[in-house]
Amino acid sequence: MGFSRQASHRALELIDTKVEKAFEEAASTNGLDVKRVNLVDGIMGAYSPAHKLQVFVSLSRANGLRVWYMHEGECGSCQREKSCRVFLEREATERGIELSSEDWGKPPTELALMVFERYLGD
Repeated sequence: MGFSRQASHRALELIDTKVEKAFEEAASTNGLDVKRVNLVDGIMGAYSPAHKLQVFVSLSRANGLRVWYMHEGECGSCQREKSCRVFLEREATERGIELSSEDWGKPPTELALMVFERYLGD
């Protein structure tokens, strides 16, 4: 199957445009101020003025488009603890982030920081 360089380049531009549009819509829907977008890694760093929290919007094969608010939760008493762990495990695996078994024993709010810390800054 042969593709020209031009066709490949156009396809990549189209993908970038669609990913950027998805991030813009997620920001608008969730009332987020966009801080930075990394189209290569499929991560958008943002801030939620309503909740006064840092936010990550992740686009991955494993999880689709997800919004993660960086907050101090009470994971042990939350009904969603297991689903958060599954989300973070998939995210870490897809992104090639290795976490120790000790790390996996931590609450999801701490795990999220470990998974997304490389995208923190500014």
